[in-house]
Amino acid sequence: MRRMSYGQWGNGGQQQYPQWHSGPPAASEPPGGTPDWGALAEEAARARRRRRWLLTGGGALAALAIGTGVALAIVGQGGGGNGSDRSASELPSTDDLPAETTHPEPSFQETSLPPIPQPVEFISDADKDLAPFTEEGFYAGDTMTVDGREYAKRAAQTSLDCTEAASPELTSVLTGNGCLTMLRATYTADGVAVTIGVAQFPGEAEAKAAKEAAGEIGGAAHLLPLTGGDAPEFCQRGGCRVTRNQIGRYVYLTIAGNSDGTPDSGEETPSRQASRDGNTHAHARIVQRGESQASASAEALVEERNRRSSSTD
Repeated sequence: MRRMSYGQWGNGGQQQYPQWHSGPPAASEPPGGTPDWGALAEEAARARRRRRWLLTGGGALAALAIGTGVALAIVGQGGGGNGSDRSASELPSTDDLPAETTHPEPSFQETSLPPIPQPVEFISDADKDLAPFTEEGFYAGDTMTVDGREYAKRAAQTSLDCTEAASPELTSVLTGNGCLTMLRATYTADGVAVTIGVAQFPGEAEAKAAKEAAGEIGGAAHLLPLTGGDAPEFCQRGGCRVTRNQIGRYVYLTIAGNSDGTPDSGEETPSRQASRDGNTHAHARIVQRGESQASASAEALVEERNRRSSSTD
């Protein structure tokens, strides 16, 4: 840096230089002589430039220091209080950042109801199978039609103890497993007659046991024909077709033969078809019983769900 000269004055002819001051330069004149106005002006200009440089440079350094501190504080954020010692490689990647905000899920009042029961549940469980067990429910109307074959109803009967509706061998099986009620009906068509019987038990296990026990006995454990009135006397001399099956808590049986009382023989006879048709009809009526009760239960559940929904609105 160039030295500033204020001219020469006494003190052994040695050239003297003023001292640097942090503030503005002094405006006093040196003793003895006229001041060098040009030099003073030049020195004043240099001083102003130096002051501006100091102010500008100091501000830049301060800004740099503040920025550095803020950066270190941001990098230093982390667990354990040692964030300032962590390298950039230790910072979480963008894949580790949550993809969504964590606002709490809205809560709603619980309005769920039990699932709708299936039809088989109603015909298997006495606590659900509450529909009336009547002749009208199984043998409604004056006819029975199966696959286009029509039979006329001739008689119907309800047996509360199940004993009068079965052979002695079948009676022991039915009563031994708790048979509650037996419904019978007789139908005729084209020289044949068929009696259908549906027995109700306390539960599915009892009905299944009765069906299996009757199967072990064989042909001696059979349903008795319902005769009298408009129903002809048939199967009094043997030669009849019988079936036995079970679904849910019900055992259903048939016995069919010639309506004139003659024994039936052969493979695909009308009596054999009548026995099968009676079996199909009984099965269909039991299944419909389950479906009707399941449908009513479903409607009740829907109404209850709608009622709860309305009460929460």
